[in-house]
Amino acid sequence: MATSKKTVLSFKHYDFNNCDVPEKYWGDYPHANYAKGEFAPVLRRELKAMAKKIGAEAKVEYNYFDCSAVFKKDGKHVYVHISDIRDGGRGTWYDQVLYRTMAHEKDWTGGSNNYCSFEQIGDCVNRMFEHGF
Repeated sequence: MATSKKTVLSFKHYDFNNCDVPEKYWGDYPHANYAKGEFAPVLRRELKAMAKKIGAEAKVEYNYFDCSAVFKKDGKHVYVHISDIRDGGRGTWYDQVLYRTMAHEKDWTGGSNNYCSFEQIGDCVNRMFEHGF
């Protein structure tokens, strides 16, 4: 019997501070290891799929509890940041994703901050590519 793939939405109300951590992630930082081992690959997969859907590329960097991505399309860049996922299961990180224009790939100060929910990232980034520069 095949199991369904986990989605980012399935982690929205997950409490990474108080979860039962599978033994394979035990060690010095079990909750961080679990987040990086289970959540990060799902997040990376979905962000790259969003980029592909809008004809862009995405470079995704995942720290233990937050994530940054740079979407690139036609020489334009948009920065996306998903804040600390350790919010006690409230899902704040899912509902308040930051995104902004970048002058170039290393421009970390960028344009004005904008916010959207995780499922809106692709549409919001695409709109920024089309109208926000």
